Amino acid sequence: MSEGEQKRERKFHFIGVLIGLCIDNFGTLLTSGLIGSLFFADSTLNNSELQKLYDNVGLMLLLLVMGLSWTLFGSYMTARIARRAEIFNAAIVGVIGAGIGFDSMLSDHTVPLWYELLGFIAIVPVSMLGGYMALKKKRARLK
Repeated sequence: MSEGEQKRERKFHFIGVLIGLCIDNFGTLLTSGLIGSLFFADSTLNNSELQKLYDNVGLMLLLLVMGLSWTLFGSYMTARIARRAEIFNAAIVGVIGAGIGFDSMLSDHTVPLWYELLGFIAIVPVSMLGGYMALKKKRARLK
């Protein structure tokens, strides 16, 4: 195995990516659940009530921003844990998230398409921003 191949192998940090994915997914699930429970606190959950949620553009944008915020934090933590190839490892969190979102687009037609597309388009750049923020902090510490 050549030195270049060894360097490529050491670029990926499995534990960092796994922790970042957990932060992203569990944080998004927790936040969405809390916001959803506030929205449905005084009503029963049926299809018409759920459709009201999906028709509420402001609420959907809030959920999108909260989900992307967790992606940013998860990818930032991925890069901090990895301590190498920060943007690459953080981007993996976004790519996996985009894959999950793409599966959701294909299988769940109740969520508005604009919401799914915005999340799909934004998730990788947001995750790369998390990696960039961690790299910038690392460089500032090294100075």
